[in-house]
Amino acid sequence: MSALPALPELQLIAVDPQAAGMEDARMSFMQTGGGPDTLLLLHGIGSNSTAWRFMFEALRADYRVIAWNAPGYYLTDHLRVEAPTNWQYADALAALFDALGIVSAHVAGSSFGSMVAASFAVRHPQRVRRLALLGASRGQKWLPPEERARRLAMRDATAAEGAVAMSQKRWRVLLGPNADDTVIRLTREVLMATHPRGLKQAARASDSTDVCEFAAGIAVPTLVITGSDDQVNPPALGQSIAAAIPQSRIEILPGIGHLPKLEAPGATARLLHDHFGA
Repeated sequence: MSALPALPELQLIAVDPQAAGMEDARMSFMQTGGGPDTLLLLHGIGSNSTAWRFMFEALRADYRVIAWNAPGYYLTDHLRVEAPTNWQYADALAALFDALGIVSAHVAGSSFGSMVAASFAVRHPQRVRRLALLGASRGQKWLPPEERARRLAMRDATAAEGAVAMSQKRWRVLLGPNADDTVIRLTREVLMATHPRGLKQAARASDSTDVCEFAAGIAVPTLVITGSDDQVNPPALGQSIAAAIPQSRIEILPGIGHLPKLEAPGATARLLHDHFGA
C-alpha cells in the first residue's frame, strides 16, 4: 500500500447534553472537504473516526465529510445511562447535527455504526438523504437468549482486559485473508483507542436492538456493503437487512472481511460515491 493519507484534525464541539442524553456536552469529530453535500460517517463498536482515513481522502472533493466519535469514544463524553438503547445513540447524532448546523445529510455507518445509522434514519427521517450500511449489524436481540448472553459477556470480558489486549486479539476476526500489514496495523491502532465503558454501553445498545424490526421504516435509498469473508456479520446477515429495507441493494466484496473501508478502500469509495451521487 502507498503512503497513508493524512487524517483531518480532531475537533471538539459542545452539543446539547440533554438532547444527546450525555453526561456532559463534549463531542469530538473529524471533518474534511467542502462539497455541496454533507456525508456523516459512523464508526463501529471497537472503532472511532480515524478508521475512515481512506474515505476522507477519497470523498472530500465532492462532500463535506464528517466522522463522529460516538458517546464514550475518542474524547466524546459518555451517555448517562449504562444500558442505552439504539435510539439514544440516534438522538446523540441528531444533537451533533444541530450543533454543526446540518439540516440533512447522507449517512454511512460501519458495523455498530450501521445499526445507529439505520436507527437514525427511522427516528429522524427528515435528516437522512441516502443511507449506506457497511459490515451491516442487525444487533443481537433476534438471537437466542443464551447466545445474546454469551456475546454480551464476551464484550464485558474484552472491556475488562483493556484496549491494549483487545488490539492484540480482536483484529484477526475483523479482517479478511488478504489484509496487508498496513491494514492490520491501522486496525490494531483503532482498537487500542477504545474506552472500556464506551464499549460496554454500545454492547448493551446492540444487545437490545434488532434492525429488522424497524427496517421497513427506512424511507431512503440504502446501500449495504458486505465482505464475502466477514466473520462478524456474514453476507447472509447483510442480505437479511437489505431484504427488510424497501429501497435497498447489497454489494458483496470478494475476499474482504468486516472492514471494507480499510481493506478495500477504492472499491468502497466508488460504491459510496455512486450511491450518494445518484
